[in-house]
Amino acid sequence: FEGVMKTVGIPSQLKCKGSMPKSFEEFSSARTAMDATEITQDVPSNMNSQSLSYSNYKSRHTAKAVTCVAPNGALVYCSELYPGSTSDAAIVDHCGVVDMLKPGDMILADKGFNIFDKLPSGVTLNIPPFLSSKSHFTKEEAQLCYKIGRSRIHVERANERIKNYCILDHIPSQYRHLSTKIFQLCVALVNLQSPLLKEIADKYEIPN
Repeated sequence: FEGVMKTVGIPSQLKCKGSMPKSFEEFSSARTAMDATEITQDVPSNMNSQSLSYSNYKSRHTAKAVTCVAPNGALVYCSELYPGSTSDAAIVDHCGVVDMLKPGDMILADKGFNIFDKLPSGVTLNIPPFLSSKSHFTKEEAQLCYKIGRSRIHVERANERIKNYCILDHIPSQYRHLSTKIFQLCVALVNLQSPLLKEIADKYEIPN
C-alpha cells in the first residue's frame, strides 16, 4: 500500500470543470480545496518530540497532514503526517503539493493557509479575508467568506470520513513508524465510498 495516493494526482482544470458542482460556480478556475487534519497519537518518550507533536489547537499530542479534494469531492492528495505543532503553511512548503499546479489554477483554503509567497507563478489562492483592525467584515467580505466556506465544506466532510476509520482514533507508539501509510490508505479507501456530493452521484447515477 506504500504510495497508494501518489497515483491519484490533482485532476487538470479541464477535468475539474467537467464535474464542477454548483457550489464552485463562483470559483470556476479552482482545481482543489485544501485543508489540514490531525489525529491523536501517544505522547513521545523523547522531550523534543513531545514539544514538536503537541498541538495547541487540539491541546494534545497529534500528527497532522494536509489533504486536498477536487471540486467533485474526490480526495486527490494527502501529505505525509507531520508533528502536530507544524503549521499548515510549513507542511505545504515541505510536501510540495503546490508544485503540481499550473498557471491559471486556483486553490481554496482557510486562513491558516497564508501561503501566497509559496505559490508558483500564475497560481492563485482564495482564502477568507482577515478582520485585522476592523470590528466587522464589509458586506462584500462577508459574502466572500460564505462562498469560500460553501466550497471548502467538501474537504472538511472528506476529512470527517477519513477519521471515521477507528484505526485513526489514536495512533499508539508502536505504530508510529507506519502512521503515514495507515493514514494514506484510509484516505484512498474514502474514495471508494459513495460520492460526497449528491449532484455528482446523481449525474453518474451512483447510489448513495
